[in-house]
Amino acid sequence: MNKFLTLTFLLIFVACSNKINSDYYINTNESNYWTNDLKEIEIVMSYILEYKDYKIMSKLSYEDKLEYIDNFFISIDPDSTTKNNESVDELKRRVEFSKKNFSESDGGLQSDRAKIYIVYGNPVSVNETFINNSDTIVWEYQINNENIEFYFVRDLFGRYKIFIDDFN
Repeated sequence: MNKFLTLTFLLIFVACSNKINSDYYINTNESNYWTNDLKEIEIVMSYILEYKDYKIMSKLSYEDKLEYIDNFFISIDPDSTTKNNESVDELKRRVEFSKKNFSESDGGLQSDRAKIYIVYGNPVSVNETFINNSDTIVWEYQINNENIEFYFVRDLFGRYKIFIDDFN
């Protein structure tokens, strides 16, 4: 009886863990993006859209959401005379870099470093330092002719969290 219960539990666990919700996967023939996973695309869109636009998009149906995303990228295409959308190509490069370099132990695409990298791209400089007894990485960007620095402090779990100094 004990083996039967164990086997039944195992079969249920495997069946439930492999279930794919097709509402969140884009047909491979339709996808122009770095993934077919609509949830992942939505995560990235939450970084690059203004909040009000993201809220609108998040409430749309599957088909309308895809159309919204497509229209957004058409609107920011720097050269509509080319076959590829250069903005999508750059975003795809940034997302793939983030997925590769900001591992799951750091939060993957949802890590603070991935968010900043996806929005701003390659920093002008990267410095590793030690601040307040913590490993710290400093990314420097040139944004609108201004030097902007992002500080990422390693927490006790090995994740780099953005540090915002409100006292300066």
